[in-house]
Amino acid sequence: MRYKLIAADMDGTLLTPDGRISERTIESIKKAEENGVIFTLSTGRPLQGVKRYIDQLNIDCYLITYNGAVIVHSKTDQILYNEVMDNIEAQKVYNLAVKKGTMFIVWSQNRLYASEFSEKTKFYEEITKTKAEPIIDFNQLIAQGITKILWYDEPDVLAGWIDEIKKEKLMSTTFTKSRAYFLEFFSNRTSKAVAMEKLGEYYNIDKKRMVAIGDQTNDLPMIEYAGLGVAMGNAVDSVKEKADYITETNANDGVAEVIEKFILNNTD
Repeated sequence: MRYKLIAADMDGTLLTPDGRISERTIESIKKAEENGVIFTLSTGRPLQGVKRYIDQLNIDCYLITYNGAVIVHSKTDQILYNEVMDNIEAQKVYNLAVKKGTMFIVWSQNRLYASEFSEKTKFYEEITKTKAEPIIDFNQLIAQGITKILWYDEPDVLAGWIDEIKKEKLMSTTFTKSRAYFLEFFSNRTSKAVAMEKLGEYYNIDKKRMVAIGDQTNDLPMIEYAGLGVAMGNAVDSVKEKADYITETNANDGVAEVIEKFILNNTD
């Protein structure tokens, strides 16, 4: 099978544990593109949180951001697809976050709003390359549309809240971990898989000719959707169980290994 599109998650996948793209991975991506393959990013981050990597890789295509809620072009910032949360359910998620006393982030109109200003906020600002603003009027954010809400807490604390969140019966909202300490909420009308389908329609590429690579549960939809779903060696077990192939860890150039094996050395 000759694959035509590769979508890679970033944190825990494309990026090394210290937040870099290895030289081997950069070289393999360039060679894949020389062979006519589209390489794109599929991340929970906003566009500004991936700009430096776009520049490094010189990617010229549509990217999957906000866990699939926004598809945006890497060079022109043109929006191909955009989906916001249901207003009533966004309010429920907000109310529950306040009740729990967890630190949370709100993305609206590509702007970042934070419930507090702490070391957690500084860390999130750094990885997204976006300055946070205070949440003054949540109703105003709802009115202009909320792309996603993110809770930031200890992994075991977040895990302990899952059953309670399920009782809220959020019919229009998906919640999933993007990192061990990030729990993200966004419209269930979208996912990384839905976004890949949109890319397939735009580029006229069948899902059988797509490769998806990830490590966390928010990557599961695209891993199950793509013709070749790949779990990183450092992926959580639930992702590994569903993957067609398990590659090396992000510390050992797992993405490069996939490209070399299935793209550069594939003669089918």
